[in-house]
Amino acid sequence: MTPRFTASLSAFESPDPFQPSTSTHASPSSPAPAGSGAFLVPKAVLPFVLPNLAHLDERVDLAVRRAIDVEGLQLSTTKRWRVAYRSLLRYLRTTANPDRFLSGDARVQQVLLEGWIAWLRLQGRSRNAIATYWRGAAALAGRVAREEGLFNPFLLVAAPKENLPQPRYLTRGQAEGLPRYIQNNQWRSTLEARRNLCIFGLLLLAGLRRQEVLRLRVSDVHPLEHTLLIRAGKGRNGGRDRTAYATPQLVTILESYLQARAHEGRTHPELLTSLAADRALGLTALVRIFRAAGRALGYPLSPHMLRHTYATLLRQSGVPDRVAMDLLGHRSLVMLQRYSHVVDGEHAQEAARLELHVDL
Repeated sequence: MTPRFTASLSAFESPDPFQPSTSTHASPSSPAPAGSGAFLVPKAVLPFVLPNLAHLDERVDLAVRRAIDVEGLQLSTTKRWRVAYRSLLRYLRTTANPDRFLSGDARVQQVLLEGWIAWLRLQGRSRNAIATYWRGAAALAGRVAREEGLFNPFLLVAAPKENLPQPRYLTRGQAEGLPRYIQNNQWRSTLEARRNLCIFGLLLLAGLRRQEVLRLRVSDVHPLEHTLLIRAGKGRNGGRDRTAYATPQLVTILESYLQARAHEGRTHPELLTSLAADRALGLTALVRIFRAAGRALGYPLSPHMLRHTYATLLRQSGVPDRVAMDLLGHRSLVMLQRYSHVVDGEHAQEAARLELHVDL
Protein backbone atom coordinates (compact mmCIF):
# COMPACT_ATOMS: atom_id res chain seq x y z
CA MET A 1 0.00 0.00 0.00
CA THR A 2 1.31 3.43 -0.93
CA PRO A 3 1.81 5.60 2.18
CA ARG A 4 -0.05 8.91 2.34
CA PHE A 5 1.74 12.14 3.01
CA THR A 6 0.35 15.49 4.11
CA ALA A 7 1.65 18.84 2.96
CA SER A 8 3.01 21.54 5.21
CA LEU A 9 1.67 24.93 4.09
CA SER A 10 4.12 27.02 6.13
CA ALA A 11 6.09 27.80 2.98
CA PHE A 12 3.13 29.61 1.42
CA GLU A 13 2.76 32.76 3.49
CA SER A 14 2.13 35.06 0.52
CA PRO A 15 -1.19 34.97 -1.38
CA ASP A 16 0.64 33.78 -4.50
CA PRO A 17 1.53 30.08 -4.02
CA PHE A 18 4.25 30.44 -6.63
CA GLN A 19 6.22 32.90 -4.51
CA PRO A 20 7.37 31.00 -1.42
CA SER A 21 8.85 33.43 1.07
CA THR A 22 10.70 31.36 3.66
CA SER A 23 14.49 31.38 3.79
CA THR A 24 14.75 27.77 2.65
CA HIS A 25 13.08 28.45 -0.69
CA ALA A 26 14.04 30.69 -3.58
CA SER A 27 11.77 33.41 -4.92
CA PRO A 28 10.96 33.24 -8.64
CA SER A 29 13.07 36.35 -9.31
CA SER A 30 16.20 35.13 -7.52
CA PRO A 31 18.92 32.75 -8.63
CA ALA A 32 18.11 29.13 -7.99
CA PRO A 33 19.90 27.43 -5.09
CA ALA A 34 22.89 25.23 -5.84
CA GLY A 35 21.87 21.83 -7.09
CA SER A 36 18.35 22.89 -8.10
CA GLY A 37 19.10 22.41 -11.77
CA ALA A 38 17.98 25.87 -12.88
CA PHE A 39 20.37 28.71 -13.60
CA LEU A 40 17.83 31.51 -13.15
CA VAL A 41 14.09 31.51 -12.58
CA PRO A 42 12.49 34.29 -14.67
CA LYS A 43 10.51 37.03 -12.92
CA ALA A 44 7.32 36.05 -14.74
CA VAL A 45 6.67 32.32 -14.75
CA LEU A 46 3.70 30.06 -15.25
CA PRO A 47 2.77 27.08 -13.08
CA PHE A 48 4.51 23.83 -13.96
CA VAL A 49 1.77 22.45 -16.23
CA LEU A 50 2.24 19.80 -18.94
CA PRO A 51 -0.40 17.57 -20.59
CA ASN A 52 0.89 14.23 -19.29
CA LEU A 53 3.98 12.22 -18.38
CA ALA A 54 4.53 11.23 -22.01
CA HIS A 55 4.88 14.91 -22.88
CA LEU A 56 7.25 15.36 -19.94
CA ASP A 57 9.36 12.49 -21.33
CA GLU A 58 9.69 14.37 -24.62
CA ARG A 59 10.70 17.59 -22.87
CA VAL A 60 13.26 15.68 -20.77
CA ASP A 61 14.77 14.15 -23.93
CA LEU A 62 15.09 17.62 -25.45
CA ALA A 63 16.64 18.99 -22.26
CA VAL A 64 19.22 16.19 -22.21
CA ARG A 65 20.16 16.71 -25.84
CA ARG A 66 20.48 20.45 -25.28
CA ALA A 67 22.64 19.93 -22.20
CA ILE A 68 25.04 17.80 -24.26
CA ASP A 69 24.97 19.73 -27.54
CA VAL A 70 24.67 23.32 -26.30
CA GLU A 71 25.97 23.31 -22.72
CA GLY A 72 28.63 20.72 -23.55
CA LEU A 73 27.97 18.62 -20.45
CA GLN A 74 29.39 15.12 -20.22
CA LEU A 75 27.23 12.15 -21.21
CA SER A 76 27.92 10.61 -17.77
CA THR A 77 26.23 13.61 -16.12
CA THR A 78 23.03 13.26 -18.13
CA LYS A 79 22.98 9.51 -17.48
CA ARG A 80 22.78 10.24 -13.75
CA TRP A 81 19.91 12.64 -14.44
CA ARG A 82 17.99 9.95 -16.30
CA VAL A 83 18.44 7.42 -13.49
CA ALA A 84 17.01 9.94 -11.03
CA TYR A 85 14.16 10.86 -13.37
CA ARG A 86 13.18 7.19 -13.80
CA SER A 87 13.06 6.84 -10.01
CA LEU A 88 10.69 9.81 -9.77
CA LEU A 89 8.47 8.31 -12.49
CA ARG A 90 8.32 4.98 -10.65
CA TYR A 91 7.15 6.77 -7.52
CA LEU A 92 4.55 8.84 -9.36
CA ARG A 93 3.11 5.69 -10.89
CA THR A 94 2.50 4.29 -7.41
CA THR A 95 0.07 7.17 -6.81
CA ALA A 96 -3.56 7.19 -7.88
CA ASN A 97 -3.03 9.83 -10.58
CA PRO A 98 0.59 10.11 -11.80
CA ASP A 99 -0.21 13.01 -14.14
CA ARG A 100 -1.34 15.11 -11.17
CA PHE A 101 2.28 16.20 -10.68
CA LEU A 102 1.92 18.16 -13.92
CA SER A 103 -1.33 19.91 -12.93
CA GLY A 104 0.32 23.17 -11.87
CA ASP A 105 -0.97 22.92 -8.30
CA ALA A 106 2.05 23.95 -6.23
CA ARG A 107 0.74 22.32 -3.04
CA VAL A 108 0.20 19.01 -4.81
CA GLN A 109 3.67 19.18 -6.34
CA GLN A 110 5.19 19.86 -2.93
CA VAL A 111 3.37 16.89 -1.40
CA LEU A 112 4.44 14.59 -4.22
CA LEU A 113 8.08 15.62 -4.08
CA GLU A 114 8.14 15.18 -0.31
CA GLY A 115 6.41 11.85 -0.85
CA TRP A 116 9.13 10.80 -3.30
CA ILE A 117 11.79 11.48 -0.65
CA ALA A 118 9.83 9.44 1.92
CA TRP A 119 9.25 6.67 -0.64
CA LEU A 120 12.99 6.46 -1.34
CA ARG A 121 13.66 6.13 2.39
CA LEU A 122 11.09 3.32 2.62
CA GLN A 123 12.92 1.64 -0.27
CA GLY A 124 16.04 1.59 1.91
CA ARG A 125 17.96 4.23 -0.05
CA SER A 126 20.76 5.94 1.84
CA ARG A 127 20.82 9.66 2.51
CA ASN A 128 23.59 10.09 -0.04
CA ALA A 129 21.62 8.17 -2.69
CA ILE A 130 18.49 10.24 -2.04
CA ALA A 131 20.46 13.49 -2.34
CA THR A 132 21.97 12.26 -5.60
CA TYR A 133 18.57 11.32 -7.03
CA TRP A 134 17.20 14.69 -6.01
CA ARG A 135 20.01 16.65 -7.68
CA GLY A 136 19.60 14.68 -10.90
CA ALA A 137 15.84 15.07 -11.15
CA ALA A 138 16.03 18.73 -10.10
CA ALA A 139 18.60 19.41 -12.82
CA LEU A 140 16.23 18.06 -15.46
CA ALA A 141 13.14 19.77 -14.05
CA GLY A 142 14.99 23.07 -13.90
CA ARG A 143 15.97 22.87 -17.54
CA VAL A 144 12.49 21.83 -18.69
CA ALA A 145 10.97 24.65 -16.65
CA ARG A 146 13.37 27.22 -18.04
CA GLU A 147 12.73 26.17 -21.64
CA GLU A 148 8.96 26.28 -21.17
CA GLY A 149 8.88 29.44 -19.01
CA LEU A 150 7.45 27.45 -16.09
CA PHE A 151 8.09 27.46 -12.37
CA ASN A 152 10.44 24.72 -11.19
CA PRO A 153 8.49 22.72 -8.56
CA PHE A 154 11.73 21.47 -6.99
CA LEU A 155 12.15 24.95 -5.51
CA LEU A 156 9.18 24.19 -3.26
CA VAL A 157 11.06 21.63 -1.19
CA ALA A 158 14.43 21.92 0.54
CA ALA A 159 16.92 19.60 -1.10
CA PRO A 160 17.79 16.49 0.95
CA LYS A 161 21.18 16.67 2.60
CA GLU A 162 23.98 14.18 2.18
CA ASN A 163 25.39 12.22 5.08
CA LEU A 164 29.14 11.76 5.02
CA PRO A 165 29.98 9.48 7.94
CA GLN A 166 33.51 8.70 6.71
CA PRO A 167 36.22 11.34 6.18
CA ARG A 168 36.28 12.86 2.72
CA TYR A 169 40.07 12.75 2.62
CA LEU A 170 42.98 10.62 3.81
CA THR A 171 45.49 11.58 6.45
CA ARG A 172 49.09 11.80 5.34
CA GLY A 173 49.76 8.42 6.97
CA GLN A 174 46.87 6.81 5.11
CA ALA A 175 47.99 8.41 1.86
CA GLU A 176 51.48 7.03 2.35
CA GLY A 177 49.95 3.61 2.96
CA LEU A 178 48.64 3.43 -0.61
CA PRO A 179 52.01 2.83 -2.33
CA ARG A 180 52.92 0.37 0.42
CA TYR A 181 49.73 -1.53 -0.36
CA ILE A 182 50.76 -1.70 -4.02
CA GLN A 183 54.26 -2.89 -3.10
CA ASN A 184 53.08 -5.61 -0.71
CA ASN A 185 50.09 -6.96 -2.61
CA GLN A 186 50.37 -10.06 -4.78
CA TRP A 187 49.45 -8.82 -8.25
CA ARG A 188 48.94 -11.02 -11.28
CA SER A 189 51.57 -9.18 -13.30
CA THR A 190 54.04 -6.32 -13.24
CA LEU A 191 51.70 -4.41 -15.56
CA GLU A 192 48.84 -4.65 -13.06
CA ALA A 193 51.00 -3.46 -10.16
CA ARG A 194 52.44 -0.51 -12.05
CA ARG A 195 49.10 0.44 -13.59
CA ASN A 196 47.33 0.49 -10.22
CA LEU A 197 50.12 2.56 -8.69
CA CYS A 198 49.76 4.92 -11.66
CA ILE A 199 46.01 5.24 -10.99
CA PHE A 200 46.54 6.14 -7.35
CA GLY A 201 49.39 8.47 -8.28
CA LEU A 202 47.37 10.45 -10.81
CA LEU A 203 44.61 11.00 -8.26
CA LEU A 204 46.73 11.56 -5.17
CA LEU A 205 49.76 13.39 -6.60
CA ALA A 206 48.09 15.35 -9.41
CA GLY A 207 44.53 15.72 -8.11
CA LEU A 208 42.83 14.48 -11.27
CA ARG A 209 39.14 13.65 -11.36
CA ARG A 210 38.00 10.10 -12.01
CA GLN A 211 36.86 10.75 -15.58
CA GLU A 212 40.00 12.76 -16.29
CA VAL A 213 42.10 9.76 -15.31
CA LEU A 214 40.10 7.41 -17.52
CA ARG A 215 40.21 9.78 -20.52
CA LEU A 216 43.90 10.65 -20.20
CA ARG A 217 45.87 9.65 -23.31
CA VAL A 218 49.47 8.59 -23.66
CA SER A 219 50.07 11.63 -25.88
CA ASP A 220 48.85 13.89 -23.04
CA VAL A 221 51.57 12.69 -20.65
CA HIS A 222 54.87 14.59 -20.78
CA PRO A 223 57.21 13.23 -18.09
CA LEU A 224 60.18 15.41 -19.11
CA GLU A 225 58.10 18.57 -18.67
CA HIS A 226 56.35 17.15 -15.56
CA THR A 227 52.98 18.00 -17.15
CA LEU A 228 49.70 16.31 -18.00
CA LEU A 229 47.31 17.81 -20.54
CA ILE A 230 43.75 17.49 -19.28
CA ARG A 231 41.33 17.80 -22.18
CA ALA A 232 37.72 18.94 -21.74
CA GLY A 233 37.68 18.80 -17.95
CA LYS A 234 34.58 19.16 -15.85
CA GLY A 235 32.25 22.04 -16.70
CA ARG A 236 29.84 23.47 -19.20
CA ASN A 237 30.57 24.06 -22.88
CA GLY A 238 32.48 20.80 -23.09
CA GLY A 239 34.69 21.65 -20.13
CA ARG A 240 38.03 23.38 -20.49
CA ASP A 241 41.53 22.17 -21.13
CA ARG A 242 44.11 22.68 -18.43
CA THR A 243 47.62 21.61 -17.50
CA ALA A 244 48.15 19.40 -14.47
CA TYR A 245 51.61 19.09 -12.97
CA ALA A 246 53.27 15.85 -11.96
CA THR A 247 55.45 15.68 -8.86
CA PRO A 248 58.86 14.00 -9.22
CA GLN A 249 57.40 10.90 -7.54
CA LEU A 250 54.54 10.79 -10.02
CA VAL A 251 56.97 11.17 -12.94
CA THR A 252 58.84 8.09 -11.71
CA ILE A 253 55.55 6.18 -11.43
CA LEU A 254 54.46 7.23 -14.93
CA GLU A 255 57.77 6.30 -16.55
CA SER A 256 57.75 2.89 -14.88
CA TYR A 257 54.17 2.22 -15.95
CA LEU A 258 54.79 3.35 -19.55
CA GLN A 259 57.68 0.90 -19.79
CA ALA A 260 55.49 -1.98 -18.58
CA ARG A 261 52.69 -0.89 -20.92
CA ALA A 262 55.01 -0.87 -23.94
CA HIS A 263 56.50 -4.23 -22.93
CA GLU A 264 53.01 -5.78 -23.01
CA GLY A 265 52.35 -4.34 -26.48
CA ARG A 266 49.55 -1.99 -25.54
CA THR A 267 48.81 0.40 -28.45
CA HIS A 268 45.43 2.00 -27.67
CA PRO A 269 45.59 5.79 -27.16
CA GLU A 270 44.24 5.88 -23.59
CA LEU A 271 46.93 5.84 -20.90
CA LEU A 272 45.36 3.28 -18.57
CA THR A 273 44.98 -0.19 -20.00
CA SER A 274 42.81 -3.20 -19.34
CA LEU A 275 44.64 -6.34 -18.31
CA ALA A 276 42.47 -8.57 -20.49
CA ALA A 277 43.18 -7.00 -23.88
CA ASP A 278 44.61 -4.03 -25.75
CA ARG A 279 41.86 -1.64 -24.73
CA ALA A 280 41.29 1.15 -22.27
CA LEU A 281 40.52 0.60 -18.60
CA GLY A 282 36.79 1.01 -17.93
CA LEU A 283 34.91 2.61 -15.07
CA THR A 284 33.67 -0.72 -13.68
CA ALA A 285 37.23 -2.06 -13.44
CA LEU A 286 38.36 1.16 -11.74
CA VAL A 287 35.60 0.82 -9.14
CA ARG A 288 36.69 -2.75 -8.43
CA ILE A 289 40.29 -1.63 -7.91
CA PHE A 290 39.22 0.92 -5.31
CA ARG A 291 36.89 -1.49 -3.53
CA ALA A 292 39.65 -4.06 -3.26
CA ALA A 293 42.10 -1.46 -1.97
CA GLY A 294 39.59 -0.20 0.58
CA ARG A 295 39.00 -3.73 1.90
CA ALA A 296 42.74 -4.36 2.17
CA LEU A 297 43.47 -1.05 3.89
CA GLY A 298 40.48 -1.18 6.22
CA TYR A 299 38.76 2.09 5.32
CA PRO A 300 36.48 3.34 2.53
CA LEU A 301 38.37 4.57 -0.50
CA SER A 302 37.21 6.43 -3.59
CA PRO A 303 38.83 8.47 -6.37
CA HIS A 304 37.24 11.68 -5.11
CA MET A 305 38.69 11.13 -1.64
CA LEU A 306 42.15 11.19 -3.21
CA ARG A 307 41.37 14.49 -4.94
CA HIS A 308 40.32 15.95 -1.56
CA THR A 309 43.51 14.52 -0.09
CA TYR A 310 45.60 16.18 -2.81
CA ALA A 311 44.05 19.57 -1.98
CA THR A 312 44.68 19.05 1.73
CA LEU A 313 48.29 17.97 1.22
CA LEU A 314 48.94 21.01 -0.98
CA ARG A 315 47.80 23.28 1.84
CA GLN A 316 49.83 21.38 4.43
CA SER A 317 52.87 21.70 2.17
CA GLY A 318 52.51 25.48 2.10
CA VAL A 319 51.30 25.82 -1.51
CA PRO A 320 49.52 29.21 -1.89
CA ASP A 321 45.75 28.95 -2.30
CA ARG A 322 45.79 30.72 -5.67
CA VAL A 323 48.27 28.17 -7.06
CA ALA A 324 46.43 25.24 -5.50
CA MET A 325 43.20 26.46 -7.11
CA ASP A 326 44.81 26.30 -10.55
CA LEU A 327 46.40 22.91 -9.87
CA LEU A 328 43.00 21.45 -9.04
CA GLY A 329 41.30 23.11 -12.00
CA HIS A 330 38.95 25.13 -9.80
CA ARG A 331 37.55 28.48 -10.85
CA SER A 332 37.18 29.96 -7.36
CA LEU A 333 38.85 29.89 -3.97
CA VAL A 334 35.47 29.03 -2.44
CA MET A 335 35.52 25.68 -4.24
CA LEU A 336 39.11 25.08 -3.12
CA GLN A 337 38.06 25.58 0.50
CA ARG A 338 35.51 22.78 0.11
CA TYR A 339 38.31 20.41 -0.89
CA SER A 340 41.06 21.41 1.52
CA HIS A 341 40.51 20.08 5.05
CA VAL A 342 42.04 20.76 8.46
CA VAL A 343 43.16 17.49 10.05
CA ASP A 344 43.36 16.57 13.72
CA GLY A 345 46.23 18.25 15.53
CA GLU A 346 46.70 21.10 13.07
CA HIS A 347 44.86 23.65 15.19
CA ALA A 348 47.22 23.22 18.15
CA GLN A 349 50.25 23.08 15.85
CA GLU A 350 49.36 26.31 14.08
CA ALA A 351 48.23 28.09 17.25
CA ALA A 352 51.67 27.37 18.75
CA ARG A 353 53.22 29.55 16.04
CA LEU A 354 51.92 32.63 17.87
CA GLU A 355 54.65 33.90 20.16
CA LEU A 356 55.22 37.27 21.81
CA HIS A 357 58.85 38.40 21.79
CA VAL A 358 58.98 39.08 25.48
CA ASP A 359 60.12 37.20 28.57
CA LEU A 360 57.17 35.92 30.55
